[in-house]
Amino acid sequence: MKKSTKVFRTTLRVLSIVALVLYILFLFGERVPLGLKATFAETTVYLLFLVFVLGFIALWKYELIAGIILIVWYGIQWCLVLWVWVDGGMTVILGFPIAILGVIALIFGLRNRRSSISTE
Repeated sequence: MKKSTKVFRTTLRVLSIVALVLYILFLFGERVPLGLKATFAETTVYLLFLVFVLGFIALWKYELIAGIILIVWYGIQWCLVLWVWVDGGMTVILGFPIAILGVIALIFGLRNRRSSISTE
């Protein structure tokens, strides 16, 4: 593996860890209830977090799939803001860096896939 690829992969992983920590802090800060008393809108916050965690886990091995998951995560977030969450406009702004991380992971995954195909 090239040194630049290894550095770029490490950078993606560090940025994803920072995003995960900030996402968890956001959930604690919002104090979204979890349990039987939670509404559908409050439950979707945790479902969206699960999609993010899936993308976070995939980023450690499959950057291409992780990029797709994180971009889909941002699309789901837009849908929830438009149709489910009443005051969720700020979450779209806060989620934009994660969408950018998804685009970068997607490009990195495509580049690695293309280089692995050309070397075979």
